[in-house]
Order: sequence, then structure tokens, then C-alpha cells
Amino acid sequence: MKTVIIWVGAFWFAILNHLSKNNKNTSFFAYEKDEMVLQNLKTTRENPYFFSGTKLWENVIFLDDLSSLREFDLIIIAIPAQFVGSFIGSIKNNLKSGVTFLNLSKGIDNKTLQTPGDILSKELPDFDYHYAILSWWMIASELVEEKILWAQIGCKNEEISQKLQKLFENENLNISLSQNTKNIELFGSLKNIFALQMWYLEAKGLWMSSIWYHFCELYKELPILLSLLWGNENIDFSDFSLGWDLIATCFWNSRNRYFGNLVGLWKSAFEAEQILKNEKKHAEGYYTLLWIEKIIGTHEKLKAFQNIVKNFTK
Repeated sequence: MKTVIIWVGAFWFAILNHLSKNNKNTSFFAYEKDEMVLQNLKTTRENPYFFSGTKLWENVIFLDDLSSLREFDLIIIAIPAQFVGSFIGSIKNNLKSGVTFLNLSKGIDNKTLQTPGDILSKELPDFDYHYAILSWWMIASELVEEKILWAQIGCKNEEISQKLQKLFENENLNISLSQNTKNIELFGSLKNIFALQMWYLEAKGLWMSSIWYHFCELYKELPILLSLLWGNENIDFSDFSLGWDLIATCFWNSRNRYFGNLVGLWKSAFEAEQILKNEKKHAEGYYTLLWIEKIIGTHEKLKAFQNIVKNFTK
């Protein structure tokens, strides 16, 4: 599968590094929209902001533009969910029939509340393509450091799933397969909100037992929120995409945890947002929260989620 990865941020750099090392005889192509970052990657093979000293293998080839996109069998879209629609709209006339999109975004389009899979269906209604999503429960640095990790690929096509599994899996990274792409996307967007609140509470001085109490209160309300947003009450904590990813995001060194800590330490959400922007980071959960605030509203069974709104929009 001739592969290109679009936008090479922190986590996406870690994935590109993993793929190129795991498939040394295969060329991987990458495109970064930031011209300065792109030139730095070309000349030093390092990301100027993350993982100093980590150089990408020579089998990574950087593209100056996306004019050759029609040549690729696999397009890995490492793009925040709210930009997926405009990106697909800009490239839809330059795609190979039967192409596979592998989405790495953890979130929804905050304006439409659509998942990336829904957005692709809308933008490419009559086009022949496959859709897959990769759900991780890890921190980017762990992948770069080659820790023993797990991830899940969601795709309705079994043959495509197995090809992607072979591409990513090695002795350090274990890949499970699922056909339930929708739930992976929904869980991926809402677990970020959990992380905001857990570490807001930590910054306020709550002990771990109290933080876990609030975690359970949010989890109890999750089916109601899913039903209000998408008419889908199906949650299963044993599902890797919810259980493992939710815990990793809430209790590891995630960007959403960092954002929650900053707000809890008497920073306003605006100040926390600027701090992350200066560090080239993005807390997806904060933007998702802003767009579902009205849906949470004054619903009598969403008290725990209403507390998050209060903490991050005051």
C-alpha cells in the first residue's frame, strides 16, 4: 500500500517514525502544511518542536504539495476533526478509486457534531473508498521510546483491517481489530472531556479517591449524553477504544489533562488555550465541550457534565 500521512504534528511524527522503522524496505510519504516545519524535516529529519534527537529514517519522503495524491492507496489523515471536511473537499477530485483513509483524529467536527467518518460520507457520497480509524491508548513519547503498547483499528472491511494491522503491528505494538468505527469515534471525542475535568480537580487539590468518584459520576451519565448527541446509548467499558483510551487520556500526560491542570491552577480557559498554542499543542476536549454546552444545558441527569461546563466556561 503506497502510503502518505498528512500533517506531521507531535503524535503524527511519532506514528511516522514508528511506521518507517517497522517497515524499513517501504517508502512512506508525508506532507506538512507548515512550511517552516516541512523544511526543517527535510533538512534535519527532526521535528523542530518535539522529540529532539529523534530522526526519521531515510525511507520517509516529504512532499512539497499534494498534487500526486492520486498515486496513493492509503492516506493517513492526522488532522483535527474540525478541519477534515475542508481538507477532503480540497482533494476529492484528486483521489485514487478504492483508496483507504485511516483517520487518527480523536474528536468530532465541533460545528456539525459529525464524526470524521460521517464527514467523508458527506463529502464523497458516490466515490469508492474505505474508511478506518486508529484508536490509541498511549502518549506519543511512549511510541517514540518503543514501549510495549496496544491500539485498535476499526474498519468494516476485514481485508483492509488485516493489511493495516500488518503495517503497524510489531513486537512492541499490539493491534486489535474492530468493525465498530462509529463507537470508536464517539468515545474518542468524549473521553477528552473526562480528562479536562479529572485534572482540573487534581489542580484544585482533590485526592485520587475523590477524582475517581467524579470519574464514575461522568461515566454514569455518558449513555445519556451519547443518546442526546447521536441517539446511541451503546457503551462498553471493556471495549478498548473506550476503556483503555479513556484511562490513558485521563491519567497519563495527555494534552487534555494538561489543559485541565492549567485551568484548575487559576488560569482562565483562554489563558490555557494560549499556552497550548504557544507549545504547538491542541486540547480537543475543550473545543468539543464548547460545542456541546447547549446540549448539556440544564438536563436534570447531566449534573456531572454541567460541572465541567461551569469550570471551563466561567
